[in-house]
Amino acid sequence: MKWSNILLIVGLLALLAGAILSVMKMQPYSDYVLVAGAVLVILRGAVKNRESEK
Repeated sequence: MKWSNILLIVGLLALLAGAILSVMKMQPYSDYVLVAGAVLVILRGAVKNRESEK
């Protein structure tokens, strides 16, 4: 499995966890988890570009 796919899966799971936390009214924690998930998904794009160059 490629690193970009792993980052995408982990990022989407983090976004899901952040969404669940926001529904459960744990607002400060959900914000941090959502931002971390978004950063992972954005980093996935850079990793995917590097993988396609090889």
